[in-house]
Amino acid sequence: MTSPARIHPAPLRLAVHYDAGWVELTAPGAPANEVVRLRTGSLHEAARQAAQSATPAFVDIDVLLAGSVNEAFLAFTDQRPGWSPGLRAEVIVHPGTPSTLAGLLWDIWAARVADGVTLHATDPHALTARLLDEVVPLLARRGLHVDVRTPAAA
Repeated sequence: MTSPARIHPAPLRLAVHYDAGWVELTAPGAPANEVVRLRTGSLHEAARQAAQSATPAFVDIDVLLAGSVNEAFLAFTDQRPGWSPGLRAEVIVHPGTPSTLAGLLWDIWAARVADGVTLHATDPHALTARLLDEVVPLLARRGLHVDVRTPAAA
């Protein structure tokens, strides 16, 4: 008896939000105007909305990367007074480290929550550099190859 062919989900697509708009860091599968952006407070709701979309769906995530999770939580609290870990927000947030962000992105891909993510940060240029230098290699070590391209200046 032969084993059935394994079905591999499409690679996760990554984008970063800049003031002028968002820039996809991965080889696009569809033009930006054919992507639906999901800004919701939970991965469950994002998955539900993405499943109903006829076009690729990207989940918006507000990100703050630091050297430790505790440092990220403190800095995020400074940016958003009233925020605390576990508090439901109108958008998915991830104050953490490159490693914890890689874990979240891997989970989004493995659970097939959405086709991609759009990450928001106060310094999108620094976030882009950390994604390419730190997060993408961590994803590769987990078995998720992300096909990055050199982003145009935003």
